Amino acid sequence: MEDQHYNGDEWNKQIVKLFTLFGWIHIGDYDMDVKGSEGEKMGIDGIMQFDTPLKNRPQLAVVESKRYATTSFNKTLLQDWIIRLDKKLLNLRNSSPFYDTFPVAQECTITDTGIIAIWFHDTDEYKQFIPTFKSILSQITIPTRTRKAGFNKIWVLDNLRIMKLFALQTAIRELSHKDNFRFVYSPRFCEGKPTVRQKVLTIEYIFSDVVFAEQEIVEDGTRKELSYIFYFGDLNYNSFRMVKAAYSKTVNWDKSKEIILYVYNTGSEFRKIEPDIKERIFTGFKVSIKKMQYINTIPNYIIND
Repeated sequence: MEDQHYNGDEWNKQIVKLFTLFGWIHIGDYDMDVKGSEGEKMGIDGIMQFDTPLKNRPQLAVVESKRYATTSFNKTLLQDWIIRLDKKLLNLRNSSPFYDTFPVAQECTITDTGIIAIWFHDTDEYKQFIPTFKSILSQITIPTRTRKAGFNKIWVLDNLRIMKLFALQTAIRELSHKDNFRFVYSPRFCEGKPTVRQKVLTIEYIFSDVVFAEQEIVEDGTRKELSYIFYFGDLNYNSFRMVKAAYSKTVNWDKSKEIILYVYNTGSEFRKIEPDIKERIFTGFKVSIKKMQYINTIPNYIIND
Protein backbone atom coordinates (compact mmCIF):
# COMPACT_ATOMS: atom_id res chain seq x y z
CA MET A 1 0.00 0.00 0.00
CA GLU A 2 0.98 3.64 -0.27
CA ASP A 3 3.33 4.92 2.43
CA GLN A 4 1.28 6.80 4.99
CA HIS A 5 1.79 10.17 6.66
CA TYR A 6 5.43 11.23 6.74
CA ASN A 7 6.87 9.33 3.75
CA GLY A 8 3.96 10.17 1.47
CA ASP A 9 4.00 13.83 2.49
CA GLU A 10 7.74 14.02 1.95
CA TRP A 11 7.52 12.58 -1.57
CA ASN A 12 4.83 15.15 -2.37
CA LYS A 13 7.19 17.95 -1.37
CA GLN A 14 10.13 16.33 -3.16
CA ILE A 15 8.43 15.98 -6.54
CA VAL A 16 7.24 19.59 -6.31
CA LYS A 17 10.82 20.62 -5.46
CA LEU A 18 12.12 18.72 -8.50
CA PHE A 19 9.69 20.54 -10.81
CA THR A 20 10.63 23.93 -9.31
CA LEU A 21 14.30 23.22 -10.08
CA PHE A 22 13.24 23.15 -13.73
CA GLY A 23 11.50 26.51 -13.51
CA TRP A 24 7.98 25.51 -12.48
CA ILE A 25 6.11 27.58 -9.88
CA HIS A 26 4.26 26.05 -6.93
CA ILE A 27 0.84 27.52 -6.14
CA GLY A 28 -0.60 27.30 -2.65
CA ASP A 29 0.28 24.62 -0.10
CA TYR A 30 0.69 20.85 -0.18
CA ASP A 31 -2.10 18.32 0.34
CA MET A 32 -5.01 20.77 0.21
CA ASP A 33 -8.78 20.45 0.21
CA VAL A 34 -10.12 22.53 -2.67
CA LYS A 35 -13.78 23.08 -3.59
CA GLY A 36 -14.82 22.07 -7.09
CA SER A 37 -17.61 23.44 -9.29
CA GLU A 38 -20.08 21.03 -7.71
CA GLY A 39 -19.29 22.34 -4.23
CA GLU A 40 -17.57 19.22 -2.92
CA LYS A 41 -14.09 19.26 -1.41
CA MET A 42 -11.34 17.47 -3.32
CA GLY A 43 -7.92 16.51 -2.05
CA ILE A 44 -5.15 18.08 -4.15
CA ASP A 45 -1.49 17.16 -3.56
CA GLY A 46 -0.08 20.11 -5.45
CA ILE A 47 -0.84 22.80 -8.04
CA MET A 48 1.86 24.14 -10.33
CA GLN A 49 2.30 26.41 -13.31
CA PHE A 50 4.99 26.53 -15.97
CA ASP A 51 5.73 28.57 -19.08
CA THR A 52 5.43 26.73 -22.37
CA PRO A 53 5.95 27.82 -25.99
CA LEU A 54 2.79 25.88 -26.87
CA LYS A 55 0.47 28.22 -24.96
CA ASN A 56 0.06 31.99 -24.75
CA ARG A 57 -0.39 31.73 -20.98
CA PRO A 58 1.35 29.61 -18.34
CA GLN A 59 0.18 26.01 -18.21
CA LEU A 60 -1.65 25.04 -15.02
CA ALA A 61 -1.05 21.49 -13.77
CA VAL A 62 -2.48 19.46 -10.90
CA VAL A 63 0.11 17.09 -9.43
CA GLU A 64 -0.77 13.87 -7.64
CA SER A 65 2.15 12.18 -5.87
CA LYS A 66 2.25 8.47 -5.05
CA ARG A 67 4.95 6.57 -3.14
CA TYR A 68 4.51 2.81 -3.48
CA ALA A 69 6.25 -0.54 -3.38
CA THR A 70 6.32 -2.38 -6.70
CA THR A 71 4.61 -5.34 -5.03
CA SER A 72 1.61 -3.19 -4.03
CA PHE A 73 0.98 -1.65 -7.44
CA ASN A 74 -1.59 -2.87 -9.94
CA LYS A 75 -3.74 -1.81 -12.88
CA THR A 76 -6.82 -1.14 -10.74
CA LEU A 77 -4.91 1.41 -8.65
CA LEU A 78 -3.60 3.33 -11.64
CA GLN A 79 -6.94 3.23 -13.43
CA ASP A 80 -8.65 4.64 -10.33
CA TRP A 81 -6.04 7.39 -9.94
CA ILE A 82 -6.52 8.48 -13.54
CA ILE A 83 -10.30 8.53 -13.35
CA ARG A 84 -10.28 10.50 -10.10
CA LEU A 85 -7.71 13.01 -11.38
CA ASP A 86 -9.68 13.45 -14.60
CA LYS A 87 -12.78 14.26 -12.55
CA LYS A 88 -10.85 16.73 -10.36
CA LEU A 89 -9.58 18.59 -13.42
CA LEU A 90 -13.10 18.91 -14.81
CA ASN A 91 -14.52 20.09 -11.48
CA LEU A 92 -11.79 22.69 -10.97
CA ARG A 93 -12.24 24.10 -14.46
CA ASN A 94 -15.37 26.12 -13.59
CA SER A 95 -14.92 26.36 -9.83
CA SER A 96 -15.36 29.87 -8.48
CA PRO A 97 -14.05 28.86 -5.00
CA PHE A 98 -10.88 27.52 -6.65
CA TYR A 99 -10.17 30.77 -8.49
CA ASP A 100 -11.13 32.85 -5.46
CA THR A 101 -8.60 30.93 -3.36
CA PHE A 102 -5.90 31.02 -6.05
CA PRO A 103 -6.40 34.18 -8.18
CA VAL A 104 -3.10 33.56 -9.98
CA ALA A 105 -4.73 30.53 -11.61
CA GLN A 106 -6.90 32.91 -13.63
CA GLU A 107 -3.76 34.05 -15.43
CA CYS A 108 -3.01 30.47 -16.52
CA THR A 109 -4.60 27.98 -18.87
CA ILE A 110 -7.70 26.06 -17.83
CA THR A 111 -7.15 23.02 -15.61
CA ASP A 112 -6.73 20.47 -18.39
CA THR A 113 -3.38 18.96 -17.36
CA GLY A 114 -2.74 16.45 -14.59
CA ILE A 115 0.44 14.67 -13.52
CA ILE A 116 0.65 11.45 -11.54
CA ALA A 117 4.18 11.10 -10.17
CA ILE A 118 4.85 7.61 -8.80
CA TRP A 119 8.03 6.81 -6.88
CA PHE A 120 8.59 3.10 -6.29
CA HIS A 121 10.75 3.16 -3.20
CA ASP A 122 11.97 -0.45 -3.45
CA THR A 123 14.46 0.68 -6.08
CA ASP A 124 16.42 -2.59 -6.11
CA GLU A 125 13.29 -4.34 -7.39
CA TYR A 126 12.28 -1.62 -9.82
CA LYS A 127 14.37 -2.60 -12.85
CA GLN A 128 12.72 -6.00 -13.19
CA PHE A 129 9.33 -4.35 -12.58
CA ILE A 130 9.60 -2.01 -15.60
CA PRO A 131 7.99 -4.44 -18.13
CA THR A 132 5.08 -4.97 -15.74
CA PHE A 133 4.58 -1.23 -15.34
CA LYS A 134 4.65 -0.66 -19.11
CA SER A 135 2.13 -3.46 -19.58
CA ILE A 136 -0.20 -1.90 -17.00
CA LEU A 137 0.06 1.48 -18.74
CA SER A 138 -0.92 -0.08 -22.06
CA GLN A 139 -4.07 -1.56 -20.51
CA ILE A 140 -5.42 1.69 -19.08
CA THR A 141 -8.72 2.88 -20.56
CA ILE A 142 -9.55 6.56 -20.89
CA PRO A 143 -13.01 7.91 -19.98
CA THR A 144 -14.97 9.04 -23.04
CA ARG A 145 -17.18 12.13 -23.25
CA THR A 146 -18.29 14.76 -25.70
CA ARG A 147 -15.96 17.48 -26.92
CA LYS A 148 -18.19 20.05 -25.21
CA ALA A 149 -17.42 18.51 -21.81
CA GLY A 150 -13.72 19.06 -22.42
CA PHE A 151 -10.59 16.97 -22.69
CA ASN A 152 -7.70 16.53 -20.26
CA LYS A 153 -4.11 15.38 -20.56
CA ILE A 154 -2.86 13.17 -17.75
CA TRP A 155 0.85 12.38 -17.67
CA VAL A 156 2.13 9.42 -15.64
CA LEU A 157 5.72 9.59 -14.39
CA ASP A 158 7.44 6.73 -12.61
CA ASN A 159 11.03 6.08 -11.56
CA LEU A 160 12.26 5.66 -15.15
CA ARG A 161 11.29 9.19 -16.15
CA ILE A 162 11.99 10.73 -12.73
CA MET A 163 15.51 9.25 -12.65
CA LYS A 164 16.19 10.92 -15.99
CA LEU A 165 15.16 14.23 -14.44
CA PHE A 166 17.60 13.55 -11.59
CA ALA A 167 20.35 12.96 -14.16
CA LEU A 168 19.49 16.08 -16.15
CA GLN A 169 19.30 18.34 -13.11
CA THR A 170 22.56 16.94 -11.71
CA ALA A 171 24.34 17.55 -15.03
CA ILE A 172 23.11 21.15 -15.11
CA ARG A 173 24.16 21.73 -11.51
CA GLU A 174 27.66 20.49 -12.32
CA LEU A 175 28.24 22.95 -15.19
CA SER A 176 31.25 25.17 -14.57
CA HIS A 177 29.18 28.18 -15.66
CA LYS A 178 25.67 28.49 -14.26
CA ASP A 179 24.46 31.70 -15.94
CA ASN A 180 22.52 32.08 -19.18
CA PHE A 181 21.55 28.41 -19.47
CA ARG A 182 18.38 28.03 -21.54
CA PHE A 183 16.40 25.15 -22.98
CA VAL A 184 15.82 25.52 -26.71
CA TYR A 185 12.42 24.88 -28.28
CA SER A 186 12.72 24.83 -32.07
CA PRO A 187 9.91 25.76 -34.52
CA ARG A 188 9.40 22.02 -34.98
CA PHE A 189 8.55 21.72 -31.26
CA CYS A 190 6.62 25.00 -31.14
CA GLU A 191 4.22 23.99 -33.91
CA GLY A 192 5.81 26.30 -36.46
CA LYS A 193 6.30 29.29 -34.14
CA PRO A 194 9.72 30.99 -33.86
CA THR A 195 12.39 29.40 -31.67
CA VAL A 196 11.92 29.91 -27.94
CA ARG A 197 14.67 29.88 -25.32
CA GLN A 198 13.61 29.62 -21.69
CA LYS A 199 14.77 28.34 -18.32
CA VAL A 200 11.68 26.18 -17.97
CA LEU A 201 11.55 22.50 -18.94
CA THR A 202 8.04 21.74 -20.20
CA ILE A 203 6.14 18.54 -19.54
CA GLU A 204 6.55 17.56 -23.21
CA TYR A 205 10.34 17.89 -22.90
CA ILE A 206 10.25 15.81 -19.73
CA PHE A 207 8.88 12.96 -21.82
CA SER A 208 11.33 13.48 -24.67
CA ASP A 209 14.46 11.35 -25.14
CA VAL A 210 16.40 14.36 -26.40
CA VAL A 211 16.58 17.83 -24.84
CA PHE A 212 18.35 20.77 -26.47
CA ALA A 213 19.81 23.72 -24.60
CA GLU A 214 22.32 26.51 -25.08
CA GLN A 215 24.46 28.84 -23.07
CA GLU A 216 26.54 31.92 -23.68
CA ILE A 217 29.63 32.19 -21.48
CA VAL A 218 32.75 34.32 -21.18
CA GLU A 219 35.94 32.30 -20.79
CA ASP A 220 39.35 33.96 -20.50
CA GLY A 221 37.80 37.17 -21.78
CA THR A 222 36.35 35.48 -24.85
CA ARG A 223 32.63 35.08 -25.52
CA LYS A 224 31.60 31.52 -26.37
CA GLU A 225 28.32 29.94 -27.37
CA LEU A 226 27.78 26.39 -26.15
CA SER A 227 25.20 24.00 -27.49
CA TYR A 228 23.94 21.16 -25.27
CA ILE A 229 22.29 17.91 -26.28
CA PHE A 230 20.97 15.74 -23.44
CA TYR A 231 20.16 12.32 -24.83
CA PHE A 232 18.29 9.54 -22.97
CA GLY A 233 17.47 7.10 -25.77
CA ASP A 234 19.01 3.98 -27.30
CA LEU A 235 22.78 4.04 -27.53
CA ASN A 236 23.34 2.77 -31.06
CA TYR A 237 24.74 4.33 -34.22
CA ASN A 238 21.43 4.90 -35.99
CA SER A 239 19.89 6.52 -32.92
CA PHE A 240 22.63 9.14 -32.89
CA ARG A 241 22.06 9.79 -36.57
CA MET A 242 18.47 10.64 -35.66
CA VAL A 243 19.70 12.86 -32.82
CA LYS A 244 21.81 14.78 -35.32
CA ALA A 245 18.85 15.08 -37.69
CA ALA A 246 16.74 16.55 -34.88
CA TYR A 247 19.60 18.87 -33.89
CA SER A 248 19.83 20.14 -37.46
CA LYS A 249 16.29 21.54 -37.10
CA THR A 250 17.32 23.83 -34.24
CA VAL A 251 18.93 27.27 -34.45
CA ASN A 252 22.06 25.73 -32.89
CA TRP A 253 22.95 24.20 -36.28
CA ASP A 254 26.18 26.14 -36.45
CA LYS A 255 29.68 24.64 -36.72
CA SER A 256 31.17 27.56 -34.83
CA LYS A 257 29.38 26.42 -31.67
CA GLU A 258 30.87 23.80 -29.41
CA ILE A 259 28.53 20.87 -28.80
CA ILE A 260 28.44 19.11 -25.44
CA LEU A 261 26.59 15.84 -25.90
CA TYR A 262 25.40 14.24 -22.67
CA VAL A 263 24.42 10.57 -22.79
CA TYR A 264 22.59 8.51 -20.19
CA ASN A 265 22.97 5.02 -18.76
CA THR A 266 25.98 4.05 -20.84
CA GLY A 267 27.65 0.66 -20.65
CA SER A 268 30.91 -0.81 -21.92
CA GLU A 269 29.48 -1.16 -25.45
CA PHE A 270 29.04 2.58 -25.88
CA ARG A 271 32.77 3.25 -26.15
CA LYS A 272 32.83 1.25 -29.39
CA ILE A 273 30.73 3.82 -31.24
CA GLU A 274 31.86 6.94 -29.38
CA PRO A 275 34.60 7.82 -31.93
CA ASP A 276 32.13 7.39 -34.82
CA ILE A 277 29.64 9.76 -33.19
CA LYS A 278 32.26 12.51 -33.18
CA GLU A 279 34.01 11.78 -36.47
CA ARG A 280 31.28 10.39 -38.74
CA ILE A 281 27.90 11.55 -37.46
CA PHE A 282 28.86 15.05 -36.27
CA THR A 283 31.52 15.56 -38.94
CA GLY A 284 32.97 19.07 -38.87
CA PHE A 285 31.55 19.93 -35.44
CA LYS A 286 33.54 20.30 -32.25
CA VAL A 287 31.87 17.70 -30.05
CA SER A 288 32.66 16.54 -26.54
CA ILE A 289 30.76 13.65 -24.99
CA LYS A 290 29.93 13.46 -21.30
CA LYS A 291 28.04 10.84 -19.34
CA MET A 292 25.10 11.66 -17.09
CA GLN A 293 24.83 9.93 -13.76
CA TYR A 294 22.44 7.03 -13.21
CA ILE A 295 20.71 8.03 -9.95
CA ASN A 296 18.12 5.67 -8.49
CA THR A 297 17.76 7.41 -5.13
CA ILE A 298 16.36 10.87 -4.42
CA PRO A 299 19.31 13.32 -4.48
CA ASN A 300 20.23 15.29 -1.38
CA TYR A 301 19.66 18.63 -3.15
CA ILE A 302 15.98 17.64 -3.33
CA ILE A 303 15.71 16.12 0.14
CA ASN A 304 17.50 18.99 1.89
CA ASP A 305 15.90 22.42 1.54
